[in-house]
Amino acid sequence: MRYVEPVKSVVLFLLVMLSVVLTFLIWTYTPDYKYIEKTEGEEILIKPQKDIEDVIRPYKAIFRSEEEFTGTISNTAMKEIMQIFKGWHILDLAPINNSLSSNYINEIIRADKRMTVFFTGEVPFSAFNTIFQFTDKELPETTFNRMIIDWSNYDNKELTLYYISSNNQSLFRSHVSVSNMTQFMQEVIEPAKKYDTFKEIERGGYTSLYLANSNIESVKYTYYIEDITPELFKNILFPDANIVQRNVESATSEKYTDGMSLMTLDTNLKSLNYVYPAAESSIRVEPSKLLKDSFEFINEHGGYTSDFRYVSAGTNKNQMDYQLYLQGLPVYSKHVITRMTTIWGDSRIFHYKRPYFSLDMDIPSEKEIIELPSGAEIVELIQQSNNLVLSDIDEIVLGYYLITQNQELNIFTFEPCWFVIRKGTWTKLTPEILGGVKNGLE
Repeated sequence: MRYVEPVKSVVLFLLVMLSVVLTFLIWTYTPDYKYIEKTEGEEILIKPQKDIEDVIRPYKAIFRSEEEFTGTISNTAMKEIMQIFKGWHILDLAPINNSLSSNYINEIIRADKRMTVFFTGEVPFSAFNTIFQFTDKELPETTFNRMIIDWSNYDNKELTLYYISSNNQSLFRSHVSVSNMTQFMQEVIEPAKKYDTFKEIERGGYTSLYLANSNIESVKYTYYIEDITPELFKNILFPDANIVQRNVESATSEKYTDGMSLMTLDTNLKSLNYVYPAAESSIRVEPSKLLKDSFEFINEHGGYTSDFRYVSAGTNKNQMDYQLYLQGLPVYSKHVITRMTTIWGDSRIFHYKRPYFSLDMDIPSEKEIIELPSGAEIVELIQQSNNLVLSDIDEIVLGYYLITQNQELNIFTFEPCWFVIRKGTWTKLTPEILGGVKNGLE
């Protein structure tokens, strides 16, 4: 028995030491974690993504030389002009006038050796960052919708650019160093000598209109239309598509909701209308950020499903509009929707309205050459009409009127027509509008 106490002491000591060792091992243990890769949500692209210059493109260019205007609305010419702009080194950018008069605008456009490029919407300077190379790192938070290029000093390999904003009545100027001036003259200025002559339609106290003097041959197209399945938009616009409920309201209306946002389809107009009420905001977004956010939102899901172009901005409502174009001409319709609209909210999209169809393929056998009166003739008819006032018109444009020839078979017809634009609203010029004179309008 005399060994019992020493044994107890040894056992107790060993237990204490074991406890110390185990505690130390627990404190210093580092588990062998396996790296878990983050799985990104599957990217959904309806159509291929586009560059900003595909969406921001001029609709008309006029050239003043030797006291004559020539001009073009050719889609090919507009693409080539934008391509020539790429890489231009903008040496400076300075404000010149912030209270432009209409007469002053007319004067600088009609000065010799100048070309004017017309954009439908007011374009923020930052949107040209991928096209021009600005020396100034901080660009002014303002916009322009006409760009005038003065080539009178081309011998020194320098151009002068003027930027006019109709909304802000502002004028900016910059000087451009063009490394290959010969290319600019050969590919932009020389071809302009063969363009149609344009007539300046002067309107006392208002900016002039510029329209072709010659009759216009255009093509009437018939297209198959491809419907884009609403399920794609449901998966794109709702965070969790699995909880979205679909309700068929009527033969022409469907609704999708997850309790927070709502997507409505109008199968007659082929329009999709998405709203996320919680994002509604009265805070005004600057034009440059608004265009960037709107463009990226649509482009991330390949939402430019046809030739959609930026045409207007309502910065008070954070709204951006994109119009459908065909062969370089705007498409308007009362039968289906032909415009995309985004309204930006609190750090995300608040309202998104758009068509859910795209142009599939045209039917060659249905093509038809249509001859339309010249722009100058259209002006004469407007002046004789009691329904229109020339000074109220912002622009007279050649475009397409979309008709649903057979909606069940998704066959649509695009008819070339003249339109007037007033305060962002289009009106098709018909014999009824112009006082009963057909003159090739229909």
